Amino acid sequence: MATPPWWEELVSVSDVLADADRAEVKSWRDPAMSIIEADGDDVPPLTVRLGTLGRVFGERSAEFSHEQSRRVLRLLEQVQAEGSAQDGTAVATGFFEALLNTWDKGFDLRSVWADMGPKSRAYCHAWNEFTGIETPGWMR
Repeated sequence: MATPPWWEELVSVSDVLADADRAEVKSWRDPAMSIIEADGDDVPPLTVRLGTLGRVFGERSAEFSHEQSRRVLRLLEQVQAEGSAQDGTAVATGFFEALLNTWDKGFDLRSVWADMGPKSRAYCHAWNEFTGIETPGWMR
């Protein structure tokens, strides 16, 4: 599976993200975990990789500076607004669904809400509605 051109910019924002992605790719390529032989282009699907980053972003939010958090969220907003439909969907269903899951487990989503763009916020609203979660007033 091909890695999109914006991927390196995303994971280069923080060593935390880069390390998480390297670990995800390594586990994907682990011969003990796979029935096929891996090659250099063998990476997890984009949605899976973004899900890992969304989970790590929420679970380890204290390790990101405000500027790093803003850069991550702005880049993901740009991908949703200007990237391919496939990449935008992967960002929404991978990163933001995982991030919202960390919110359910204690991540302070409110701390980064102001830095999220309109497409990201709209997806979070839609996901809340789909899952039956009441959207708090600060998200409106």
